[in-house]
Amino acid sequence: MRTSSVAFMGPGFQLIVGAILLLWGALVITFPRLVIKLALAAERAGLAWNPQARWGTAWVRLLGTLLGIGGLITLGTALFGTHSR
Repeated sequence: MRTSSVAFMGPGFQLIVGAILLLWGALVITFPRLVIKLALAAERAGLAWNPQARWGTAWVRLLGTLLGIGGLITLGTALFGTHSR
């Protein structure tokens, strides 16, 4: 019997990943200026080229929203027992 490549993603793993994504998204939405400061500091240090950091807080809030939605979907699939195959 052949197993899929996501066989290791049991309900416990999905709950952990979903909670991390949801909390990370909530942090990004709540403190967008902190994320922008970190992105600008990384750009100044030469670690990243991030022109999006100058766009304001809208792109950061969008990122946080997407992370939160991904976390909710992952948590929902873990809680209701629907796993990807």
